[in-house]
Amino acid sequence: MKSYRSLWPYLHRYRWRFFFGFLFVLATNYVNVQIPGIVGMTINSMTGHSDLLGDLAVIGVYIVALAGISGAFRYLMRRVLIDTSRDIEFDFRNDIYAHLQRLDPTYYDQNSTGDIMSRMTNDIDLVRMMLGPAIMYTANSIVVLPLVLYKMAAMDWRMTAAGLAPLLLLPPLVKAFGSRLHSRSREQQDSMADLTTFVQESLAGIRIIKAYGRENDSAKRFLDENETYIDKSLSVARVQAAFFPSIRLLTGMGMLAILFVGAWHIINETSDFGTLMALIMLYGMIIWPLIAAGWVINLYQRGSAGIDRINEILQAEPRISDSPQVVAPEDLPDTLDIAFNNLTFTYDGAGNPALRNITLDVPAGRTLGIVGRVGSGKSTLVHLLLRLYPVERGTITLGGIDLNDWPLDELRRAVGIVYQDTFLFSDSIAENIRFGALGDLDDEQIVQAATAADVHKDIKDFPKGYDTMLGERGINLSGGQKQRLSIARSLVRNARILILDDCLSAVDTHTEEAILGALRSVMAGRTTFLISHRISTVALADEIIVLEDGAITQRGTHEQLVAQPGLYADLHRKQLLEEEVEGIV
Repeated sequence: MKSYRSLWPYLHRYRWRFFFGFLFVLATNYVNVQIPGIVGMTINSMTGHSDLLGDLAVIGVYIVALAGISGAFRYLMRRVLIDTSRDIEFDFRNDIYAHLQRLDPTYYDQNSTGDIMSRMTNDIDLVRMMLGPAIMYTANSIVVLPLVLYKMAAMDWRMTAAGLAPLLLLPPLVKAFGSRLHSRSREQQDSMADLTTFVQESLAGIRIIKAYGRENDSAKRFLDENETYIDKSLSVARVQAAFFPSIRLLTGMGMLAILFVGAWHIINETSDFGTLMALIMLYGMIIWPLIAAGWVINLYQRGSAGIDRINEILQAEPRISDSPQVVAPEDLPDTLDIAFNNLTFTYDGAGNPALRNITLDVPAGRTLGIVGRVGSGKSTLVHLLLRLYPVERGTITLGGIDLNDWPLDELRRAVGIVYQDTFLFSDSIAENIRFGALGDLDDEQIVQAATAADVHKDIKDFPKGYDTMLGERGINLSGGQKQRLSIARSLVRNARILILDDCLSAVDTHTEEAILGALRSVMAGRTTFLISHRISTVALADEIIVLEDGAITQRGTHEQLVAQPGLYADLHRKQLLEEEVEGIV
């Protein structure tokens, strides 16, 4: 039952709908159980075994009316309970997505996108089936069984007992098959997650697969994953295939017992044919709930496996959240001086620190350049400034306030970042730029940001201009165009802190100079972090630091660092040589 705790709020929220749904279930079955008794009395009146004589036409109308009333109640039952399960599915999926939004990047470092997608789609659908059809048929069984059994026992307890005797084997049968269904359903859903992950990664990397000519290998691996999923699905199907006939066998034995006992009593004139027919009709009414029980148990077991997998998401707590002593937004400072105080940081599972003893002051409005080899900790430093990973208290202050005491929403609003690895949405160019804005944005502001990022003239060359729809991840743009578009998206944010994380790596030197020239006016009065492997990019910074193995090994202006031996001067000479070679070529 612990697995279902995450569903209680939704069941409580819709408790009145379930209440009325159960009332309709009760009304449906109460009307239904009246019909066999009327049929039995009619048969007895026709065969002379009862003094009750009635007009068959009137009785027929009465039975049709009861069937119509039962059908109306059944419609309302299904409408209320199935609609409620859909509404719970809607709320549940929204809440899980909101929870995923709160989780920090570490969670996504450790869990594949395909697996999360499988839980958000397939597993939630299984939970919906458990809360809709499974609950409806369970309620129907709970109501119909006592009503029918009471009616049968009142007519003839001997035939009733004979019919129920084989059903005593039902509980152990359900227990045996139920445990198998749960374990095999979980394996099936895990296999579906693996298959979804593989397809998602293959489609995202389809150009790499084609470029390396690995289509056949990819197809073979998909075949293996698909065969595994089919094997798991067939394993579930085999249990189901044995379960349903077993229930059918027990109910068939019960029906046969009623016929034998009833025939014996009719022969001995201790019962009548009308009673036997009524009992057979009533017993037929419990056959479907018992057969449906097999399907319902399957739904519960698969839904239970689904909720177990979903709970693994819900139980993942964000390690980064607002602290109890968070500062109110109105009390936050206007001047955002940044200070790193003996900052050391290690990623989970990493042996060596990514950053070592970083002590650094960045006054508000200044530009800091960060240079270093791959893996030196450049991006890690700014990721910690955004609190994308946990920050030890006292190691970073923003505006004189410990970074942990900043409201996350306000911190992220104060920072605009452009990554080297750009991500664009499958939407229009204008909407991709507008995504970075904190408020409403008109077309003129979008054009201004695109012009500052030196991408406006490229956009105007497209047939639909800013209304051009982008493919997945902006596939119909060049690498440089994607980076410049990401810069424009960051500029419309008008954030007080701007982070350019090697975002000019895909543009040529001429375009880089044009973008930097346009950015100078944007960077004026704004705290800016320039991260790059190009010396030309960081040369305009007020101060430059050089990171090696997570530690600051050099710091100063461009002129100071070029004049002293070290990594910065080496990179500068190397890039000057590359430019000379390019000029000759």
